[in-house]
Amino acid sequence: MNVTGIITSALYSAHLLWRTRGVQTRSLLTLLVEMDHCRQLDSTARTQVENDIAAFTHALAPRTDHPEVAPPLMTEILLLVQDSKPDAPSILANSLWYKYRTSPDWAWKVWDNTIAALRQVPVMSEDHERRHTYALRYGQFLLNVDNHIPGGIDNDVLQWFLGTGKSEVLGLTIETWDVLRVVLLFLCVHGVLSTTTLLRGLVYPAWELGVDADAFYQPQTMDTFVQAASNLFDVLVLQEECFISPIIPQELLDAQRIHTRRQDAFREPHFTLLASNIPTLVLLEHNSVVSDDLRAVARDLLLRTCESRDIRQSCYRNLDAVRRGFEHPIQSGMVAETLCEPLVNALKLILSESNEGAWKPTI
Repeated sequence: MNVTGIITSALYSAHLLWRTRGVQTRSLLTLLVEMDHCRQLDSTARTQVENDIAAFTHALAPRTDHPEVAPPLMTEILLLVQDSKPDAPSILANSLWYKYRTSPDWAWKVWDNTIAALRQVPVMSEDHERRHTYALRYGQFLLNVDNHIPGGIDNDVLQWFLGTGKSEVLGLTIETWDVLRVVLLFLCVHGVLSTTTLLRGLVYPAWELGVDADAFYQPQTMDTFVQAASNLFDVLVLQEECFISPIIPQELLDAQRIHTRRQDAFREPHFTLLASNIPTLVLLEHNSVVSDDLRAVARDLLLRTCESRDIRQSCYRNLDAVRRGFEHPIQSGMVAETLCEPLVNALKLILSESNEGAWKPTI
């Protein structure tokens, strides 16, 4: 029974139906192409889909010899916090798209300005619920912006985190992280940001920063960053439930979406990076330079990571990637000999059938 073919055919029929009504969605087209994989649709239907994608892309981001230049500072985004009208986020997103849709980097600049706006939220209000209200307003705004980008904003956000955002996130306060966390989880639940983008852009760099910390590191900034990133990892990869914010109802669908999107981290090409960062947690736990609180966070996260059923199953499916991830810090000579045993213990815990006797926590 050709189940994949049946699903692909149904998706194509749905696409044609919505197309006749003047509606095209990136998520449906993306899923259709993924399910087809150049095997299920006939050549005529596949050509139609390709043409529809091209037309959809051109409509959202028309090519021109004289593209608009998006300014580095967009004050409209900063002022959104003061606009409580329900349609304010969508109106602003539509306005910015209309003005800068030919600019190749307008989404990147929108994200950069949004981060700047979120940094002001704790200054504008001391009320926790009001801060989260503002955060969700910006989340809705970015969701609308994402709908105006042919490929979404996910890659733009990743490049920001790996580029100029490195220094920006390091300077965020605990209060700002509380606001940003709401936005990131909201965007992840709604498919705007991928779990792997947040892992690659925030979590793994934070752990590496903690491992590389020396006697001159500034705990008031780095500890906040590493703990915030570790909290995100906990929610995105380990926890069964998902709490975006206490001011909105907890939805079972949100938890299901998070659980579904985390599966990308357990598959290649992303799993190799995850496997190579489990030893990073071991090294962070044993870095005597960082604070005891940070080492405790690393220890707890490492234990639950190694005991995670999803991660352990992925490790068994990708044993070579796990072996390389744990061998690299040892064979490269980047760690002291005393760290070999903790690394081996962590590996044993992941691969053991029973959790008893495989873990020796640092006291």
